[in-house]
Amino acid sequence: MATRKTILAASFALLCIAGCGAATTAVPVPAPTTATPALSPAPGTYTAPQNVTLSDATPGASIYYSTNGSTPTTASTLYSTPIAISASTTLEAIAVASGNTNSAIATGAYTINIALPAAATPTFSPVPGTYTAAQLVALSDSTSGASIYYTTDGSTPTTASTLYTSAVPISASTTIKAFAVSSGCTNSSVTVGAYTINISLPVAATPTFSPAAGTYSSGQSVTLSDTTSGAAIYYTTDGSTPTTASAQYAGAISVTADTSIKAIAVATGYSQGPVATASYLIAGPSVSVVLSTNDQSQLMAQQSNVTFTTTTAGSNKIIVDEGQQYQTIEGFGAAFTDSAAYVLEKEAQPSALTATLSDLFTRNGNGIGLSFMRNPMGASDIARSLYSFDDMPSGQTDSNLTNFSIVHDQSYVLPLIQQAKALNPQMKVMANPWSPPGWMKSSGSTIGGTLLPAMYAPFANYFVKYIQAYQGAGVPIDYISLQNEPLYLPANYPGMGMDAPTQLTVLRDYILPALQTNNLSAKVLLYDHNWDKPSYPETVLTDPTVLASAQVAGTAWHGYGGTPGAQQSVQNLFPTKGTWQTEHSGGTWVTNQFSADFIEITQVLRNSAKAYVKWSLALDQTLGPNLSQIGLGGCNTCTPIVTVNNQTGAITKDVEYYTLGHYSKYVLPGAVRIYSSNLSGIVSVAFQNPDNSKALIAFNNTAAGISFQVQWGVQSLTYMLPALAAATFTWSGTQSGKSTMAAVSEIQGSSDSSQNGLETETTSDTTNGYDLGYITAGGYAVYKNVDFGSSVTQVSVRTASGGNGGTAQFHLDSQTGPLVATVTLPFTGGWQNWVTVTAPASGASGVHDLYLVFSGGGSTNSLSNLNWFQFQ
Repeated sequence: MATRKTILAASFALLCIAGCGAATTAVPVPAPTTATPALSPAPGTYTAPQNVTLSDATPGASIYYSTNGSTPTTASTLYSTPIAISASTTLEAIAVASGNTNSAIATGAYTINIALPAAATPTFSPVPGTYTAAQLVALSDSTSGASIYYTTDGSTPTTASTLYTSAVPISASTTIKAFAVSSGCTNSSVTVGAYTINISLPVAATPTFSPAAGTYSSGQSVTLSDTTSGAAIYYTTDGSTPTTASAQYAGAISVTADTSIKAIAVATGYSQGPVATASYLIAGPSVSVVLSTNDQSQLMAQQSNVTFTTTTAGSNKIIVDEGQQYQTIEGFGAAFTDSAAYVLEKEAQPSALTATLSDLFTRNGNGIGLSFMRNPMGASDIARSLYSFDDMPSGQTDSNLTNFSIVHDQSYVLPLIQQAKALNPQMKVMANPWSPPGWMKSSGSTIGGTLLPAMYAPFANYFVKYIQAYQGAGVPIDYISLQNEPLYLPANYPGMGMDAPTQLTVLRDYILPALQTNNLSAKVLLYDHNWDKPSYPETVLTDPTVLASAQVAGTAWHGYGGTPGAQQSVQNLFPTKGTWQTEHSGGTWVTNQFSADFIEITQVLRNSAKAYVKWSLALDQTLGPNLSQIGLGGCNTCTPIVTVNNQTGAITKDVEYYTLGHYSKYVLPGAVRIYSSNLSGIVSVAFQNPDNSKALIAFNNTAAGISFQVQWGVQSLTYMLPALAAATFTWSGTQSGKSTMAAVSEIQGSSDSSQNGLETETTSDTTNGYDLGYITAGGYAVYKNVDFGSSVTQVSVRTASGGNGGTAQFHLDSQTGPLVATVTLPFTGGWQNWVTVTAPASGASGVHDLYLVFSGGGSTNSLSNLNWFQFQ
C-alpha cells in the first residue's frame, strides 16, 4: 500500500512541473547517415577500359569522387556521368544528402591490362653498307605519329638521345642506332645501321720543324708548320705517338733539354698525314778537365773538354748539388819558413824566382794561386838558426819589449812575403810562434819549457808588436794562433808546452784584450795541433767569453795524428766558429805522397776546413837548411812545394805543387763547398766559386781505371778516370733541377750530407775511400734525396767492429721518422775487418731524406764502423 502511494505522489509531482508554467527542453534526435555510394562494375582487373557508374540509395544524394588518390570532399568532382577508366586507377567517392551526415568513403581499385602494339622498327635509307662517298641517311618509321631517336657514337639510344628531324650526314665510317616511340604503342626495338665510308682523300702534308733537329749548345724555340691549307698540328714531347687528343700546336715549343718532338697534321678533306719526328740534343756547359797521374807522366795536364748533356746518367755517379752548401773557402798554401824564404830570396836565380813566384801566387798560365800562407814568428824546426824577435842575454828579461825587432825578417822573409802579396792581394797570412823569447819561459830558452804566468802580459804584447811591425811593412796579419803544436814539447828545436786551461786563460784575459786595446783586427785560431785531441779546442771554446768573441775565428788543425773527421765533430759543437787545417808536411816517410795528398786534402775539405796549408814552401835539394844541420833537431825529411838547387839556383816544382794546385788553382777565395758524393774507389769534393763557376776534384784511389758519371742537376757527363789519377773538372752555369741518389746503388757512408756523433776516416776496405768511424750511440748521418723506387725489400751494410758492435736503423725524413730497416752490426775482430750483413727492409718508396741512426756500443760506447750500404 505504501509503495503505491509513493508512485502516485511522484506522478503527481511530474504533472505539476509540466503544467505549472515552467519551460520545457526538447531532447535532440541524431541525423541519419547517407548511404555509401555503390560502384558498377565492381572494382577489379579488366582487359579493356571501363565506364564506372556511381549510385547511392539515399534519396536526393549527391556523389563526389576523386581518381588521384586524394580523399574526396564536397570540393572534389561531382559525379554526373559514368567515369571512363582506361588505365589502372583507384576511385574514391562519398555521398552527401540534405539532413544526413556524409557517407563513408567508397573505394574501388580498377586494374586495366591492355596489350599495346609495339611501334615499328625504324628503317634506313640508303641501307647500311660500304660507300665511296659521303651519305645522307634518312630514318623513317611506319608507325603513325612515331618519333625517332638515334645515336652515332655507339651508345644505345634513349628518348634523351638526338630526335631525328632531317637526314643524318655520314662522311666517315659510322654506326647509327635508332628506335621509334609512339603514343599507344610500346617503344620499338633498336635498329643498327653500319656505314663504311671509303673516300679516297688526299693526305695532309708532313709537319716540318724549325730549327732542324740536331745538337745545340743552348735551348731552342722550335716552330712547327704544315703546307696543307687549314691544317691543325698535334704533337707530343714524351716519345708517344701523337693523336688529335694530343697537344695542339699554338706557338713555339721551348726545348731546354734533350727532347724528341713528334707531330701530325689534320685538315678537313684530307686524311691524316704521317708522323714527323725531330730529336733535339741540348749540350750543357763545356767542362775543362785537368789530369794528374800517380806516375807523374801527367801533372795538371789539360785534357780534351767534355760536355754536360741531359742524357740519363748511369748508375755509377758522383752527384754534385749546389743546393747543399757548406763552408766558405779562404785558400790553400804553405809556410814562409825561414829556410823557404832564404833559399828563394838568396839562392834562387832571379829570373827563375820571378817565374816561380808568379806560378805560386797567381793563376796566370801554370800558376796555382796560393792564397793562405803561414808565417812562423821566430825560428821553427825549419830555420837556419835559433832566434826570436826579442832575444836577451841569459838571465835578462825585457818585459816591456824595448828590444823587440823584426830585423831578422827584413832581410829576406818580409821581402818574399811582400812580393807574394803584390802578386796575390787576396792572400791571407797567419802567424804564430814555435816559441816566444826564452826569457818568457820556464826553460829560459826557445827550446822546451812553458810560459811563465808572470809573462802572460808580455806574451800578449809580443803579438801586438809583431802584428804592428808587419802591418807597417805592408803585410797585414789576418790570423794568429798562440802556439804551434802546444801539446808537443820538442827536445832540440823551438817549442813550448801550453795546455788547454792555460791557453784559455792567456787568450781570454791577455791576448783578446791586447788586440782590442790596440785596435788590431787579426783573428785568433785555437789549438793549432793534431786531430787526435779535439778535447783541447772544445775546452777553450766552452768558455762563454771566448765563444762569444768575434775575434776568435775557430780552430786550427795539424795532420800528424787522428783523422780529419775530428774537425767536423768540433764544428758541429761550435757551429758559429770555423775550421782551418794549418799544417801537414809532405815527407820522405810518406809511401805515396801523390795519393796521400788527394785522399787527405779532399777529406779535410769535406770536414768543414776553410783552408789547407802544407808546411815549408821551399827547401833546397838536401831538404834543408834546417836546425839539424847546426847540431840541433828539426825536420830533415820534410818535403817542400818547390825545390831550389843551392848550387845552380834552379827551381823545380815538387809533386806537392801539383797535388795542392788541383785545388788552389780552381777553388777561389770566397768559394763555397757544395755537396758531392763519393763512389767505390773515387773520392770527391766540389765547390761553387764567387763567379758561379764550379770546380770538382775527383781522385781514383784504385789500381784500375773507373768510368763514372758526374750528375749535376738534370745534366750529366761521363768520364774515364785512370788508375791512381786525379782530375779537376771546372765549368760555368747554374744547376737546373736536382738529382737523386738511387737506394739500390752502393751508397758510401762518407756520401752523407751531414752527420753527428761520428767521424770519417780512411778505410782499408776495397773501396779505398773513407768510412764512418768513431761512431757513438745516438750518432747519425743524413743522405738527402734518396730514391727508393716503388719499393725495397732488403738492405746490405758493410761494417767492421773491434768493439761491442751495435745497431744501425734507417729512418725516412728524420731521426725518428718511419723505420725502413734495422741492421745488427756484429763484432768482427777488428776495426778494419770488414763483413757484409743484411736485413729485411720495407715501407719505403719514392724520394726521401734517409737518416742512418746508430745505437749500442756497450758501456764503453765502442760501436762499429760503416763503409757503405745498399738496398735491394
